[in-house]
Amino acid sequence: MYLKDKVWGLCLKFLKRWTRAGLLQILEPELRKFKSPIVVSVGGLGPVDTELVSILNKLNGTLITLDIDSMHNPEILGSIENIDELLGGRGIKPDCIVALEVMEHVQDPFRAIKSCQAALSPDGLLIISTPWVIPIHDRPNDFLRFTPAALNLMLIDFASVRILARGNYYDSLVALMLRGLFSGGKTGKLMMALGVLLSLVSRTPKVHQSLDGIDSTIGYVAFASDNPSPKPAITPHTSL
Repeated sequence: MYLKDKVWGLCLKFLKRWTRAGLLQILEPELRKFKSPIVVSVGGLGPVDTELVSILNKLNGTLITLDIDSMHNPEILGSIENIDELLGGRGIKPDCIVALEVMEHVQDPFRAIKSCQAALSPDGLLIISTPWVIPIHDRPNDFLRFTPAALNLMLIDFASVRILARGNYYDSLVALMLRGLFSGGKTGKLMMALGVLLSLVSRTPKVHQSLDGIDSTIGYVAFASDNPSPKPAITPHTSL
C-alpha cells in the first residue's frame, strides 16, 4: 500500500507540473505592481496559496483565503459569487483577487466576475485561470469551459483585459494522457504512463502572450483591471 501511495504521489507531481506549467510563475511579477499588497486567494488550497505566501512574504503583503469548502479551513467561508459582500462586511478592499482553476466550478461565473470587480480596490487586479482541455473533475461541481471570447465577454466591464494561453495542441494531448491517472481501468493508467514518458522528453508548456493560431491549449489566464493603463511590474531586487 505504501508503494502504491508513493507511485500515486509521483504521478500527481508529473500531472501538476505539466497542467499548471507557467501558472504560478506569473503571479509574482503581477503582485510586484503593488506596495504591500492585500491579496485574496479563492479556492487556492495547496500549491497556489503556498506560492502566494512565499511571494507576499517578500513584498510585506497580506494573504486572505476564501473558499466555499469548510474542510479547506479558509479565513473566509463563502462563494466567489458574493465575494464583494463577504469582503465588504469585513472592510477589506484587496489589491488583487486570485482565482486559479476556479471559474469552471462556479454556477454563475458572470455574477462571480461582477462581484470580484465590486470587491477590488480602484486600481485592483483580478487574475483568473481556466482549464480548456481537461476531463470532468471535482464532480459534481464542474460546469463550464471558457474560450478567450467567453472570457472577454465575462470581463467586458473592466477597463483593461489581457488573456494568455498556456501550452498548445500537443501539450493538451499530454495533459489529457496525464489525466488518465484519475480514470478507471487499465486504459487510463496506460495513457497516464505514456503521458509521463512524453512529459519527460518534451519541453515544459509555454505561456503564450498572443492567442494567434492557438486553438487548443491547456488553459487560459486572464488579467483584468479597472485601471486602463495598468502599472508595469516592478523588477525584483537581486537580494530577493
